[in-house]
Amino acid sequence: MGLFNRKKSDETKTKCDVCGTELHDPERLKKHMKKAHGNVPAKKMDMNGGDGGTW
Repeated sequence: MGLFNRKKSDETKTKCDVCGTELHDPERLKKHMKKAHGNVPAKKMDMNGGDGGTW
């Protein structure tokens, strides 16, 4: 039934799925994921914020 089974692969995983960085500790992987790959704001183009040229 799976009442007492836990997924061990998530707890012991030390390689980042996004960038492939190998870390030495699963807890370190959680911190890496939060800092490096979490909460990245999307850039918004400001249509009224300039004259449109680079010169």
